Amino acid sequence: LSAGRKLSADKPIGESARSALLKHAWPGNVRELRNVIQRAGLLATGDRIEAADLNLPKAGSPRQVATSEPDRAGIEAALQRAGGVIAQAAAELNLSRQALYRRMERFGIKQP
Repeated sequence: LSAGRKLSADKPIGESARSALLKHAWPGNVRELRNVIQRAGLLATGDRIEAADLNLPKAGSPRQVATSEPDRAGIEAALQRAGGVIAQAAAELNLSRQALYRRMERFGIKQP
């Protein structure tokens, strides 16, 4: 990754984010890396993605692992925070848009 690489949210990766990405152990896989970057790109409030936008655990802290899928209330809350933007809600829930649509259908949640 380069510090100037653009993302779908059209925000470059700042030097602090680049450094944090390189230092992180990445116990998952490339999909985890991609999800972290996409989520940060959607949720970053500045002109570029910085380390704080990545929401990575601090070095030495136990990594919180999701033990279950989001429930109806969690999906509805994410949709509300995202202003009904499916891509943003999906990123917050660490799901693909398609997976979020399937869960919305399962719980009978109407598209905003």
